Amino acid sequence: MNEVQIKGLFLNLIIYIVMITPVTIIALNKNFFYTKKKFLTTLIYCTFLEIILSFIVFLIPEKIFSLFTNKSGIINFSVYASKILFISSSLFALKILVPSYLNKTKKITILVLAKIVITIISCIICYILFSTKGFLFAFPICDFIFYILYILKIVC
Repeated sequence: MNEVQIKGLFLNLIIYIVMITPVTIIALNKNFFYTKKKFLTTLIYCTFLEIILSFIVFLIPEKIFSLFTNKSGIINFSVYASKILFISSSLFALKILVPSYLNKTKKITILVLAKIVITIISCIICYILFSTKGFLFAFPICDFIFYILYILKIVC
């Protein structure tokens, strides 16, 4: 990857951190996890919040990324990468709240470690097969695979 791509991914990381901050704060409050009903209600509200934030990033990405830099190459790659990386961004609540809810068991540690390993392996494989585009698609693909596992874990 060249310098423009690295800076573009770094800008997306900044936006990602800003977007998940509200849900992370909620995940740190253990009051939301006492009952299944309260947890599911929180999950729904947080999902709506993430949909709104994702929609804002989708509608005005050029303006958002131009706050950080004025170089058009970096802005263009950031916009391109954000369209791919934030495909599943409205599901951030699932990504953060479900592992917090499932933290009662030791199995979640295995699930989190498996996700890290599978994400790294899929990034390498997708990068080799499809270059930068494959690297960007590896994250949403892994997220969707683990969303299915998380949902199965909650329901069962």
